[in-house]
Amino acid sequence: MESEKVLVELSLISAHDEVENVRTFVFEKKNLQWTAGQSQAFVLPNAGGTEEENQHWFTISSAPVEGTVNISTRISASPFKTALNALKPGEKITTHSLGGKFVWEEDDDTAVTLVAAGIGITPFRSILLQRSATSKPLSATLLYFNRTDAVPFKKELEDLAQKHPGFTMKLVIGETVTAEKILLMAPTAREHVVYLSGPAPMVSSIGTALKEAGIVIKQDRFPGYDESNF
Repeated sequence: MESEKVLVELSLISAHDEVENVRTFVFEKKNLQWTAGQSQAFVLPNAGGTEEENQHWFTISSAPVEGTVNISTRISASPFKTALNALKPGEKITTHSLGGKFVWEEDDDTAVTLVAAGIGITPFRSILLQRSATSKPLSATLLYFNRTDAVPFKKELEDLAQKHPGFTMKLVIGETVTAEKILLMAPTAREHVVYLSGPAPMVSSIGTALKEAGIVIKQDRFPGYDESNF
Protein backbone atom coordinates (compact mmCIF):
# COMPACT_ATOMS: atom_id res chain seq x y z
CA MET A 1 0.00 0.00 0.00
CA GLU A 2 1.34 3.46 -0.92
CA SER A 3 2.40 5.43 2.13
CA GLU A 4 0.42 8.56 2.97
CA LYS A 5 2.03 11.90 2.17
CA VAL A 6 2.92 13.88 5.27
CA LEU A 7 1.90 17.48 4.58
CA VAL A 8 3.70 20.27 6.44
CA GLU A 9 2.70 23.92 6.18
CA LEU A 10 5.49 26.49 6.41
CA SER A 11 5.10 30.26 6.76
CA LEU A 12 7.23 32.63 4.69
CA ILE A 13 9.55 34.76 6.82
CA SER A 14 11.22 36.79 4.07
CA ALA A 15 12.61 36.73 0.53
CA HIS A 16 15.68 38.33 -0.98
CA ASP A 17 17.56 38.49 -4.26
CA GLU A 18 20.88 36.66 -4.61
CA VAL A 19 22.06 37.63 -8.12
CA GLU A 20 20.18 38.55 -11.29
CA ASN A 21 16.96 36.47 -11.29
CA VAL A 22 17.98 34.12 -8.48
CA ARG A 23 15.86 34.67 -5.37
CA THR A 24 15.88 32.96 -1.97
CA PHE A 25 12.67 32.38 -0.01
CA VAL A 26 13.09 31.88 3.73
CA PHE A 27 10.45 29.80 5.52
CA GLU A 28 10.06 28.85 9.16
CA LYS A 29 11.69 25.54 10.03
CA LYS A 30 8.78 24.44 12.25
CA ASN A 31 9.32 20.76 13.11
CA LEU A 32 10.88 19.84 9.78
CA GLN A 33 14.07 17.77 10.03
CA TRP A 34 16.23 17.05 7.00
CA THR A 35 19.73 16.05 5.98
CA ALA A 36 21.74 18.62 4.02
CA GLY A 37 21.27 17.97 0.30
CA GLN A 38 17.73 16.60 0.51
CA SER A 39 14.75 17.89 -1.45
CA GLN A 40 10.97 17.98 -1.17
CA ALA A 41 7.83 19.04 -3.00
CA PHE A 42 6.41 22.51 -2.42
CA VAL A 43 2.74 23.14 -3.20
CA LEU A 44 0.79 26.35 -3.89
CA PRO A 45 -2.74 25.08 -4.62
CA ASN A 46 -3.91 28.14 -6.57
CA ALA A 47 -0.78 28.76 -8.63
CA GLY A 48 -2.19 27.34 -11.86
CA GLY A 49 -4.92 25.22 -13.33
CA THR A 50 -3.30 21.82 -12.94
CA GLU A 51 -1.63 19.80 -10.20
CA GLU A 52 1.63 19.97 -12.15
CA GLU A 53 1.49 23.78 -12.23
CA ASN A 54 0.72 23.93 -8.50
CA GLN A 55 3.73 21.86 -7.37
CA HIS A 56 7.48 22.16 -7.73
CA TRP A 57 10.39 20.16 -6.32
CA PHE A 58 13.24 22.07 -4.71
CA THR A 59 16.43 21.01 -2.99
CA ILE A 60 16.59 22.89 0.31
CA SER A 61 19.36 25.47 0.02
CA SER A 62 19.73 26.17 3.73
CA ALA A 63 21.76 24.02 6.10
CA PRO A 64 19.76 22.42 8.93
CA VAL A 65 21.84 24.37 11.47
CA GLU A 66 20.60 27.67 10.02
CA GLY A 67 17.16 27.18 11.54
CA THR A 68 15.10 28.05 8.46
CA VAL A 69 13.93 26.22 5.33
CA ASN A 70 15.28 28.11 2.33
CA ILE A 71 14.57 27.52 -1.33
CA SER A 72 16.65 29.38 -3.91
CA THR A 73 15.51 29.45 -7.51
CA ARG A 74 15.62 31.36 -10.76
CA ILE A 75 12.39 33.33 -11.06
CA SER A 76 10.51 32.69 -14.29
CA ALA A 77 7.02 33.32 -15.69
CA SER A 78 5.80 29.83 -14.80
CA PRO A 79 2.54 29.77 -12.79
CA PHE A 80 4.24 28.25 -9.75
CA LYS A 81 7.19 30.62 -9.61
CA THR A 82 4.94 33.62 -10.26
CA ALA A 83 2.80 32.59 -7.28
CA LEU A 84 5.87 31.86 -5.16
CA ASN A 85 7.34 35.27 -5.92
CA ALA A 86 4.04 36.91 -4.93
CA LEU A 87 3.99 35.36 -1.43
CA LYS A 88 4.01 37.82 1.44
CA PRO A 89 5.59 37.22 4.87
CA GLY A 90 3.23 35.15 6.99
CA GLU A 91 1.63 33.43 4.01
CA LYS A 92 2.02 29.67 3.81
CA ILE A 93 3.28 27.00 1.46
CA THR A 94 2.63 23.27 1.79
CA THR A 95 5.42 20.71 1.60
CA HIS A 96 5.58 16.93 1.37
CA SER A 97 7.78 13.97 0.43
CA LEU A 98 11.00 15.15 2.06
CA GLY A 99 13.89 12.85 1.19
CA GLY A 100 16.58 12.01 -1.30
CA LYS A 101 20.05 10.43 -1.21
CA PHE A 102 22.06 13.37 -2.54
CA VAL A 103 23.81 13.72 0.81
CA TRP A 104 27.36 13.59 2.17
CA GLU A 105 26.98 11.42 5.24
CA GLU A 106 28.25 13.05 8.43
CA ASP A 107 30.51 10.11 9.31
CA ASP A 108 32.06 10.01 5.82
CA ASP A 109 35.31 12.00 5.77
CA THR A 110 36.60 10.73 2.42
CA ALA A 111 37.32 13.33 -0.28
CA VAL A 112 34.66 14.04 -2.89
CA THR A 113 34.26 15.97 -6.13
CA LEU A 114 31.26 18.29 -6.41
CA VAL A 115 30.01 19.51 -9.78
CA ALA A 116 27.33 22.21 -9.94
CA ALA A 117 25.76 23.89 -12.95
CA GLY A 118 24.08 27.20 -12.17
CA ILE A 119 21.20 26.87 -9.72
CA GLY A 120 22.37 23.29 -9.12
CA ILE A 121 24.61 24.84 -6.46
CA THR A 122 21.80 24.83 -3.88
CA PRO A 123 22.40 21.36 -2.38
CA PHE A 124 26.13 22.09 -2.11
CA ARG A 125 25.49 25.30 -0.22
CA SER A 126 23.47 23.28 2.30
CA ILE A 127 25.96 20.42 2.50
CA LEU A 128 29.10 22.55 2.82
CA LEU A 129 27.69 25.00 5.36
CA GLN A 130 26.35 22.13 7.47
CA ARG A 131 29.69 20.31 7.50
CA SER A 132 31.55 23.51 8.32
CA ALA A 133 29.17 24.39 11.16
CA THR A 134 29.47 20.91 12.66
CA SER A 135 33.29 20.81 12.35
CA LYS A 136 33.36 18.04 9.74
CA PRO A 137 36.24 17.91 7.24
CA LEU A 138 35.63 19.65 3.92
CA SER A 139 37.83 17.49 1.71
CA ALA A 140 36.24 18.51 -1.58
CA THR A 141 36.82 20.08 -4.96
CA LEU A 142 33.84 22.07 -6.23
CA LEU A 143 33.62 22.73 -9.97
CA TYR A 144 30.98 25.44 -10.31
CA PHE A 145 29.80 26.11 -13.86
CA ASN A 146 27.68 29.21 -14.45
CA ARG A 147 26.43 30.86 -17.63
CA THR A 148 27.42 34.38 -16.50
CA ASP A 149 29.65 35.94 -13.85
CA ALA A 150 26.57 36.56 -11.67
CA VAL A 151 27.33 33.57 -9.44
CA PRO A 152 24.88 32.68 -6.64
CA PHE A 153 26.47 32.23 -3.17
CA LYS A 154 29.93 33.08 -4.53
CA LYS A 155 31.05 35.02 -1.42
CA GLU A 156 29.85 32.32 1.00
CA LEU A 157 31.69 29.63 -0.95
CA GLU A 158 34.87 31.71 -1.19
CA ASP A 159 34.73 32.24 2.57
CA LEU A 160 34.48 28.46 3.08
CA ALA A 161 37.51 27.93 0.85
CA GLN A 162 39.46 30.46 2.96
CA LYS A 163 38.43 28.75 6.18
CA HIS A 164 38.99 25.14 5.07
CA PRO A 165 42.30 24.36 3.30
CA GLY A 166 40.90 21.03 2.10
CA PHE A 167 38.11 22.74 0.14
CA THR A 168 38.80 24.14 -3.33
CA MET A 169 36.32 25.93 -5.58
CA LYS A 170 36.93 26.39 -9.29
CA LEU A 171 34.54 28.70 -11.16
CA VAL A 172 33.90 28.09 -14.86
CA ILE A 173 31.98 30.89 -16.56
CA GLY A 174 30.16 30.59 -19.88
CA GLU A 175 31.47 27.16 -20.87
CA THR A 176 29.60 23.96 -21.66
CA VAL A 177 29.71 21.32 -18.95
CA THR A 178 31.20 18.05 -20.19
CA ALA A 179 32.56 14.91 -18.59
CA GLU A 180 35.90 15.56 -20.28
CA LYS A 181 36.18 19.03 -18.76
CA ILE A 182 35.26 17.71 -15.32
CA LEU A 183 38.01 15.10 -15.44
CA LEU A 184 40.50 17.62 -16.85
CA MET A 185 39.84 20.15 -14.08
CA ALA A 186 39.54 17.58 -11.29
CA PRO A 187 41.65 14.54 -12.24
CA THR A 188 41.15 13.03 -8.76
CA ALA A 189 37.45 12.69 -9.60
CA ARG A 190 38.36 9.25 -10.92
CA GLU A 191 39.16 8.25 -7.35
CA HIS A 192 36.24 10.02 -5.64
CA VAL A 193 32.49 9.87 -5.50
CA VAL A 194 31.30 12.63 -7.84
CA TYR A 195 28.22 14.63 -6.87
CA LEU A 196 26.58 16.09 -9.97
CA SER A 197 23.81 18.71 -9.71
CA GLY A 198 22.12 20.84 -12.33
CA PRO A 199 19.66 20.74 -15.27
CA ALA A 200 18.10 17.31 -15.68
CA PRO A 201 19.29 16.72 -19.29
CA MET A 202 22.86 17.70 -18.41
CA VAL A 203 22.97 15.60 -15.26
CA SER A 204 21.64 12.56 -17.12
CA SER A 205 24.01 12.78 -20.09
CA ILE A 206 27.14 13.62 -18.11
CA GLY A 207 26.21 11.09 -15.47
CA THR A 208 26.09 8.39 -18.12
CA ALA A 209 29.51 9.40 -19.47
CA LEU A 210 31.08 9.38 -15.99
CA LYS A 211 29.56 5.99 -15.15
CA GLU A 212 30.95 4.58 -18.40
CA ALA A 213 34.36 5.82 -17.23
CA GLY A 214 33.93 3.74 -14.08
CA ILE A 215 33.23 6.68 -11.76
CA VAL A 216 30.78 6.43 -8.87
CA ILE A 217 28.31 9.31 -8.95
CA LYS A 218 25.37 10.81 -7.12
CA GLN A 219 22.92 12.94 -9.10
CA ASP A 220 20.48 15.76 -8.33
CA ARG A 221 18.38 16.63 -11.39
CA PHE A 222 16.70 20.04 -11.58
CA PRO A 223 13.52 19.95 -13.73
CA GLY A 224 12.70 22.84 -16.03
CA TYR A 225 16.30 23.81 -16.75
CA ASP A 226 18.58 23.20 -19.72
CA GLU A 227 21.84 24.65 -21.06
CA SER A 228 20.11 27.93 -21.93
CA ASN A 229 18.70 28.84 -18.52
CA PHE A 230 20.54 27.03 -15.73
